[in-house]
Amino acid sequence: MYKNNGIWNGKTIVNKDWIKKSFTNYFSGNPDFEGYGYLFWRKVYTIGNKSFETYQSSGNGGNKIIMFTELPIVMVITAKAYNKPYSHSQVDKIVQEYLLPAVYK
Repeated sequence: MYKNNGIWNGKTIVNKDWIKKSFTNYFSGNPDFEGYGYLFWRKVYTIGNKSFETYQSSGNGGNKIIMFTELPIVMVITAKAYNKPYSHSQVDKIVQEYLLPAVYK
């Protein structure tokens, strides 16, 4: 619904203003992470000189739902590296090096 402006089966379920606020970076310039909106982490992936902004929900073990702001793509990653320090960095590497290059040409 977030990628479809809150609409499902022709009916507004999530207000589009809430979606816009959710995908607004309220913590720019923080050295510890790339940003955070309403319940979503901001992450930017780069291929060559092209940057791809995403907002994503992240769960324990490397589980993620990744929504690209300018591409019509949502990636869902399920993993089970629970409580492991590499869980999220491993998923980010998979997206950066394999999945995003496969869908963006």
